[in-house]
Amino acid sequence: MESLNAVTLTVEQAPSDEELRALTRSLLAYNHTHVPQENARALAVFLRTEEGALLGGARGYTHWDWLFVSHLWVDERLRGRGWGQRLMASIEEAAVRRGCHAAHLDTFSFQALGFYEKLGYERFGTLPDYPRGESRYFLWKRLGG
Repeated sequence: MESLNAVTLTVEQAPSDEELRALTRSLLAYNHTHVPQENARALAVFLRTEEGALLGGARGYTHWDWLFVSHLWVDERLRGRGWGQRLMASIEEAAVRRGCHAAHLDTFSFQALGFYEKLGYERFGTLPDYPRGESRYFLWKRLGG
């Protein structure tokens, strides 16, 4: 067994991929002693032209019966026509089909806080001055009625 007498702390400006993977593996091994095995699965919905050009989409993943929406984007030419709402409804419905009971996401003060609140998301946290002069908001809602 390794001696723990001479432990050092280092700040790595460019950590290796292997070091990052080892850190993640170690944390997940600990987590698995307290919660079910992780089952994160990517999920996305897209809005396209007939030719296949991307005009919008929602991206995230499902994990431990929750949906996390990491990205939502609609081409400026289509904004204000309900496409964002349809994309969100579609990704939420797909998550419910996977067994999810709730969703969470974050947005910035210069993005879509009011939009998400109109969809029933509730704010549970705020990081002020992130980035400077703006705020980052964290929201959630129950899915499936």
